[in-house]
Amino acid sequence: MSTQRPTPAIARALLLVALSVATAGAGSASGGRGSAIAAALPPLLGPSTGRALYVSPNGSDSNPGTREKPLRTIQSALDRARPGQRVLVHGGVYEESLLVTRSGTRPRPITLAAVRGERPVVRARQRDGDDSYALEITASYIRVKGLVLEGAAGTSSANVYVENDASYVELRGNEIRNGQDQGIFTDPETSNVHIIGNLVHDNGAGLPGQHQSHGMYLKGSSHLVANNVVYNHPYGFGIHIYRENIGTIVVQNTVAYSGLSGIVIGGEGVERITIRNNIFAYNARYGIAHDSDNPSDSVVDTNLLYANGWGGIEPGFEGTDFSGGNRSAPPRFVGARARDFHLTRRSPAVDRAQPAFSPRADRDGVIRPQGRGPDLGAFEWAQRR
Repeated sequence: MSTQRPTPAIARALLLVALSVATAGAGSASGGRGSAIAAALPPLLGPSTGRALYVSPNGSDSNPGTREKPLRTIQSALDRARPGQRVLVHGGVYEESLLVTRSGTRPRPITLAAVRGERPVVRARQRDGDDSYALEITASYIRVKGLVLEGAAGTSSANVYVENDASYVELRGNEIRNGQDQGIFTDPETSNVHIIGNLVHDNGAGLPGQHQSHGMYLKGSSHLVANNVVYNHPYGFGIHIYRENIGTIVVQNTVAYSGLSGIVIGGEGVERITIRNNIFAYNARYGIAHDSDNPSDSVVDTNLLYANGWGGIEPGFEGTDFSGGNRSAPPRFVGARARDFHLTRRSPAVDRAQPAFSPRADRDGVIRPQGRGPDLGAFEWAQRR
C-alpha cells in the first residue's frame, strides 16, 4: 500500500494550479456525481497583489517593513496594511494576540501569511482574568494563511475568533491548536467565513471548570468548511454548528477522536446545512449528531462513518435529507493512531465523493480527482510515481 507524499515544491505548484482556476458560483444543493469539480462551492478570495510588509523576530517596529528592514511584531504590520497588501511573516514565535480591524475589499483583500517555506507561531498573550485569542478578526476581505495559532486561554476563549459582522474571511492552511476552549469561533452576524485546509487539533485543555470545547463552533451564515483535519477535542465536538447558522457547507473534512460527536448540527435558526463528502471516525459518541431542535431543509449524504462509539448517525433527525446515502466502513487511514489520516489504496473513501462539492485540490495540494472521481475526506489518494 502506498500514499502520495508530494515534495513541498510540487505541492505548492499543484496548489497554485488548482487555485488559479476560478471556482464557479454556488450551484444546486444536490450536485450530481457527474457535475464539474467544485461547481457547487462558492468562489474564493482573489490574490493580494499589493506591496508586502515583512515581519521578523529580528526586526524593529520602527523599520519600514521591507524585506531588508522588517517589522518586529505582526500587529504593527496589520495596523499599517491597506487593501491589497500582504503581511508576510518569517518563522519564529510571536507572543501576540492579534486583532484585525482594517478591511480589504473584494478586488483587493488583505493577506496575512507565512513567508514561503517558513512556519511562524502566534501564541496568544495571556490576559489576567480575561479570555485571550491568538487571532481576533472584526474586518472583512481578510485571508490568513500558513500560521500556527495556539495557546488561547480562558473558559470562553478561542484561538481564532471571527466576530461582529466580519465577512469574506479565509482561513487557509493554518494549524490551530492547544487552546483552552474553542479552536475557531464565529459570531452569529458573520458570513462567508471560508475555513479551508486547516489542521485543527487538541483544543480544550481540561482545566478546572472546563465545559464543552470544540474544534470549530460556527454561527453565522454561508460559511464553507472544506479540506480540514479536525481531531483530539476531548471535551467537545469536532465541528459544532449550533444556533443561528444558515447555509453553511461542510465538505471533504476528516474529523476524528472527538470526546463527543464528530459534528453536531441543530438548535434554533439552523437551516440549509450541507454535510457531504466527509469522513467521521473514532469519535466517542456519534459521527453525526443533532440537537433537540433539529436543523431544517438540510442535506447529510455521501459521508463515510466508522467506529463512532454510539453509532454513525444519531437517530431522530427530522428535516434533513439522507437520500444520497452514507456509508459505514473502515476508512483505512495510513496510521490513525499516529494521527496520519491520509488514505491507503484500498480505502472505501477512494473515488466516492460528489465532484461538485469537492475543492479542486486536497489539503496537500494534490489535484482532484486522481482516479475515476474525487475521494472522501481531506486527502486525495494518488499512486506514488
